[in-house]
Amino acid sequence: LIRRGRGDRILIVTPRHVLEQTQLELWSRFALPFVRLDSAGIQKVRQQIPATRNPFTYYKRAIVSIDTLKSEQYSHQISRQHWDAVVIDESHNLSNSETQNNKLVRTLARNTDALILASATPHNGREESFAELIRLLDPTAVSPEGKIDQKRAAELIIRRHRHSREV
Repeated sequence: LIRRGRGDRILIVTPRHVLEQTQLELWSRFALPFVRLDSAGIQKVRQQIPATRNPFTYYKRAIVSIDTLKSEQYSHQISRQHWDAVVIDESHNLSNSETQNNKLVRTLARNTDALILASATPHNGREESFAELIRLLDPTAVSPEGKIDQKRAAELIIRRHRHSREV
């Protein structure tokens, strides 16, 4: 996306415990600088900008923990921000549509041109859980009854494992 000129504003959302590691990997492997915004980082940005300005507009590339973003105090600001790409790590945790994590990602999905769900952990194997993940990527790929359109789903999925040629 960056090489095509479509990845200027990128948000990466990870669990708190891998925030620093993900930031380091992006820099050391791809030379992509991402500003780590935790609660303290967001408050620091707020001190530098006018009170009416959205802190998520301050940096073009940010990495934030999902725990920080799902906080009610940021929901209005995040819902008003558009991103070229949003990457969600550990996405297998989004399969329950009733969780705060899922609701946050649904908000982010509406405000991005490219939603990328990443996980090294398989989902729980239940079809309705997988359907929810597909629904986050493309709501029309899952019928109202929860049946997955296999052809459309195949267009959304890239599966890699350690034995894949690309890896």
